Amino acid sequence: MDNVFVKTLIDWLHIMATITWIGGMFTNFVILRPAMGKALSPPEAGKLMGALMNRFRIVVYISIVVLGVTGIPLKIINENYISIINFENSWEIISFIKHLCYGIMVLLAVYSFEILSPKMMKVAAKGPSPQLVQLQKKQAAFGGLAFLMAIVVLVLSSLMRYI
Repeated sequence: MDNVFVKTLIDWLHIMATITWIGGMFTNFVILRPAMGKALSPPEAGKLMGALMNRFRIVVYISIVVLGVTGIPLKIINENYISIINFENSWEIISFIKHLCYGIMVLLAVYSFEILSPKMMKVAAKGPSPQLVQLQKKQAAFGGLAFLMAIVVLVLSSLMRYI
């Protein structure tokens, strides 16, 4: 692919999807959750978080698709690319680890949005309970793990530019 405009567009879309998904996680963990914990009662915070996650879910799924669709050509056009799964150079090894982390992020997002959140909503509708607190802690742990994977993906992406 020699068209600079097409390469730039694909790269821009990839970067925007990354910023959107990981930026949303950052905002959630660093700004929203702590502020809601201080300013809102647990039921109000739960309502707000539920509404936010319903909207963020769509953004995350669009980002996952955009990252997958744009990531393939970006990998193939890279001068260090050899084949889909190849461990002949450092770039390929780091790329493999990065995509493993991305896969974990995708699985965590799907589990959180499609299994854990609906379960939490059902339990929350009955009012405060130890089961709800346990589910909230589980969701926070999975979100934290996804955020950690996102940081690893960003570090590995940066590293790949310089090898």
